[in-house]
Parts: sequence; C-alpha cells; structure tokens
Amino acid sequence: MGLRLAPVTLLAGIGTAVGTVAVYQWWWGLLLAAAATLLVLFATPPGWTTRLPMAVGFDGTIALLAVPRGAGDYLVGSTGAGYAVLGLALVVLLVAIATLPRPGSATSRRPSDGKALAE
Repeated sequence: MGLRLAPVTLLAGIGTAVGTVAVYQWWWGLLLAAAATLLVLFATPPGWTTRLPMAVGFDGTIALLAVPRGAGDYLVGSTGAGYAVLGLALVVLLVAIATLPRPGSATSRRPSDGKALAE
C-alpha cells in the first residue's frame, strides 16, 4: 500500500513547492505557503514511501527553482522571504528524516525476530 502512495506524495511535495514559490513574496503568501506545506507534511504518514518522497519532491523543486536562470534572475531571491523558503525546505527535510521508522521498530521486524534459535 505504501509504495503506491510514493508518486502521490512526491507530486504533493512538488505542488506545494511550486505554490510556495509562487506566493512567497507577499507576507500573507509566505504564511499561507508555510501553513500549507506543514499541513501536507504532517498529514502524510511517516515512512520511506510516504513522507520522505513528499519532502524530496518539495526540497528538490525548491532547489531547482533557487538556481539562477539564464537571464541572471532568480525565482527564490536572496531576501528575508527567500531565506525563509529555504529554511522551510530544510525543516521539511529534517522532519521527514527524523520521523522515519527505526530499523528495530515493530514495523520493520521479520517474523523470526525475537524467537529463540533451536539448538
């Protein structure tokens, strides 16, 4: 089930990043974009195939849009609001990594874990 959600969450991350870059120049747009991004982030269940693709889609799109264009302009400028968008991207990635399931958790155990070996 989780693997089927990966493309959906990836597209959700890309969509929120494009929306964030579109409205971040206005103070109300930056607040709205941050709220929408965090809402999508925390509405997505934590995991390798759910929250992590959302964060990769968001951060990858922000990184791509922060690179200078051929004419020398930027979509994410070096202003306070631009740095807030880059900080938001860092927060999204850190939350996604921090909430990944641990290797020893119940969701990653094999059926034979915890059983005594027959001697």
